[in-house]
Amino acid sequence: MKKLKPPTFQPIDLEQYIHELVEKLRNDIEVYELIKKTISPSLKMVRENISKFIAFQEDYHYCKNCPGLENCRKETPFLQLRLVEEDGMIERTFTPCDLVLKRIEFDSKYLYSDFPSEWKDANIKLLDKTKERNFVLKIFQEHLKNTNDQWLFVKGPHRIGKSFLMAALVNDYLALKKEQVAFLDSALRIKELTDLSFNDKEAFNKKIVELGHASLVVFDDFGNEYKNDFVRDTIVLPLLLERFKNKRLTYFTSDFSINEIVKLYETSPNAKIRAQQLGRLLKDATKGEIDLSGVAIYE
Repeated sequence: MKKLKPPTFQPIDLEQYIHELVEKLRNDIEVYELIKKTISPSLKMVRENISKFIAFQEDYHYCKNCPGLENCRKETPFLQLRLVEEDGMIERTFTPCDLVLKRIEFDSKYLYSDFPSEWKDANIKLLDKTKERNFVLKIFQEHLKNTNDQWLFVKGPHRIGKSFLMAALVNDYLALKKEQVAFLDSALRIKELTDLSFNDKEAFNKKIVELGHASLVVFDDFGNEYKNDFVRDTIVLPLLLERFKNKRLTYFTSDFSINEIVKLYETSPNAKIRAQQLGRLLKDATKGEIDLSGVAIYE
């Protein structure tokens, strides 16, 4: 049997290698100045801890050219390496990266965000500017300037980008205003409120107050929620009337027109008057619906 020869390794001049790493660090003015501001290490200290300083340098540049939270491929994702000096020793510490801290603050303003997590990065710059969307964006810009409190009711069939459009608007609104918002899956959240109204009155009242006073609420896929007299008269109408009274911005996406919503909410022989009240409120607050039928696909 033929003997295997062990691999041969080129000998390394350790002192020369450390010297090259130190020079690499020194030549990186941005990182070197940052290190000096935080710990002001001596050359001896840098040489003795060169692996830590190089790790800091590599980590800094990766984060500086951040690929985004969804694409972070660090060994310690979402954390930034920091160097601290304790009793003459250089120690590594990790803190949440700036993007994570911003996302945590951003997420804290969402009472609900019933859309795919990647839509948190959506903004109006990503939207194809059609005639219909430009009209929506014009009203939205007035909302940002506090010169218009008109509600938005956007209708059209599935897969034309209604929900993505609203997610982009809410994200941009939140980035500027930093106020409480909610993006509701109408069917899911109205059912949740219905269940709470029977099982936990205190929690139900708290949710209604929160949603009644949030700066901006989106009712996504409105009209596809379960409907009966109780839902209309105890949840939907009181909540929308409270938001209208408080001049709180409210957006809707729907497969249906407002007139069709009225018909859907005529849930009993005596329900026509209350359903028409809902229709009048939607028409008065929105000044009419915006039809996105036929525009580019986003959903």
